[in-house]
Amino acid sequence: MKTEFNIGFDCSHQNKLSIEDPGFNDFIEYLFNSDLKLGKIEAGITYEKLSDYNVFIIGVPFAGSYITVEEIDSLTQYVKDGGSLLIINDKGGEFENKNNLNELTKIFGIKFNPDQLFDNDHFSKDISRPIIKDFKKHFITRDLTQIIHSNGCTIQIDKSVETEDIDVSAIAFSSEDSAWHKIFNGEVWLDEPVEKAPVIAISHYGMGKVVAIGNLSLFSGFHALYGIQAADNFRLISNIIAWLMNKAHSKEAQLSQPIFITIPVEQDLYYWMKEKLDEERWQNVEEIINFALKVVKFRMRKQESLEDL
Repeated sequence: MKTEFNIGFDCSHQNKLSIEDPGFNDFIEYLFNSDLKLGKIEAGITYEKLSDYNVFIIGVPFAGSYITVEEIDSLTQYVKDGGSLLIINDKGGEFENKNNLNELTKIFGIKFNPDQLFDNDHFSKDISRPIIKDFKKHFITRDLTQIIHSNGCTIQIDKSVETEDIDVSAIAFSSEDSAWHKIFNGEVWLDEPVEKAPVIAISHYGMGKVVAIGNLSLFSGFHALYGIQAADNFRLISNIIAWLMNKAHSKEAQLSQPIFITIPVEQDLYYWMKEKLDEERWQNVEEIINFALKVVKFRMRKQESLEDL
């Protein structure tokens, strides 16, 4: 597995989420501004292609473009060996989007339901855009107050797959009293109440990580009421990317591998950094920030030494 912070996108299965789609410009721009190298896999997923990336994103395969058994084997081995997957489905799950993501995610203890979540009391302008406020404490949910799960499906967790090397859990849930879903039972769509239905799941599998979300709208920049700029949706996405990137499987790796974090930077400092990068004073933002922290660290230690005299 390579050590560069590279993110790959699945472009082999008519994916709704793609680098070229202008609806996701804000998401792609965030990744670029984080000094991440982006790429895509076309014409079939293989282990060799996946090995170029630290994180691989599968964004809603569509219209009967199914992931093959061989691709599932490659993706599973990729995660087992330390890779990270972000898997996104949308309302109606496999049934409505005509994909077979559950054939992959069930290996990690996760299943997308063939449903759409609604909430009669907690929503953003429309009951099909539930406000999610119930979170399990986790790195991904830190500093979150609420997110918008617009036109999305729910998730099932299968604890039976857990072993010493596999752990799966839900980290975000619908409301307890006013949420309901429209679910396809194999023949017809039914309206049923749901309590604390999972909408985001995580899994540790071997040395790798998986995040599953049943909502594509989170990543869209088209609408402030439910997209990437709504509520804490952007913070959620940045936390997910940071968690998937941060992997160290030994003490040696902990000392040598950088930690990926997302922090707000004051605008004047951000544009000053961009100016210095244009002047080629530094190669990237990462280099500037690490240099600044080293200077601060040195000066604080020097001051502490003087105070001890």
